[in-house]
Amino acid sequence: MNSLVPSPGTRSGNMMWTGSQWVCCDPDDQFPLCPPPGWPPAGCPPWFSGINSPPWYPGANAGVSFGTTAPMNAVRGHFWWNGKVLAIFDGAAWVNTVTGVIVPPDGSGGGGGGSGQGTVIISSTAPGNPVAGMQWWDGSQLRVFDGTQWNVVGPGSAVGPVPTTTHTFSITQPTPVTVPTGAWGILNFTTTPQVDTTLGWDAATMRFTPKKAGIYMFTIRAYIATNGGLVLTKNDPGTYSDAPTDQVVASSTLGGAGTSAWQTASAMTLMNGTTDFVRAFVLEAAGTFSGSGQNPVISGWLMP
Repeated sequence: MNSLVPSPGTRSGNMMWTGSQWVCCDPDDQFPLCPPPGWPPAGCPPWFSGINSPPWYPGANAGVSFGTTAPMNAVRGHFWWNGKVLAIFDGAAWVNTVTGVIVPPDGSGGGGGGSGQGTVIISSTAPGNPVAGMQWWDGSQLRVFDGTQWNVVGPGSAVGPVPTTTHTFSITQPTPVTVPTGAWGILNFTTTPQVDTTLGWDAATMRFTPKKAGIYMFTIRAYIATNGGLVLTKNDPGTYSDAPTDQVVASSTLGGAGTSAWQTASAMTLMNGTTDFVRAFVLEAAGTFSGSGQNPVISGWLMP
């Protein structure tokens, strides 16, 4: 005999096991809270809590309902599976059995598995009874609960674009160009920029003035054939003499007569987006700046 089957006469609240079924009242000793005489008929069959609700009676494990909306007239201990969340009725509200979050009757929110800490709740409204570390996605923003309030994760929308570096400027000098012999002089480009997203290039002055404030990464590259160098200055007065007052962003130089090589340098600098500009100066002992082909002489990137 199954030890889990109660013996006849076992009572639970105002129910009694007859040996074959639970009945509402003990015929010999009426319990309080029993239904009026004559209801329900046929000796009080398994108790139903209401329309669209499963049967409940002692031994029935409180019942489990399946559906996208909460069952009506639930009793304490009732379970409800909405396809994503197993909730239990605590006598007042449906509660997620895993996270302890109240599940709305329409089945929204209260989702997620695992422990409450770190759980992501997907709902158009803030979940109830959150715990520290819980996350909430409302369809446009991700928030995390710090134990007191919900805080937006990241600057603005959680689904916004990931910050990236923007290539804002690039210019080449594919053919040789004459420069001052053995002295620093402005590199007079004879081409137009391949990249100039802010339209900051001024061909008359050979200056690039970014139109958006921020930190910029600049690189310079050139082939110096005869003892010289390449310098990118910031806000220069029109000349460069390698003096302490010169604002140098990046520079690369060679020493020694007859020395020749590709030279590259890079650095970051803050540009105000209005008046700050950069300009290239070159030194060539022979007075000729060699063509760089498709290699950019100046390139600039706006950092995130």
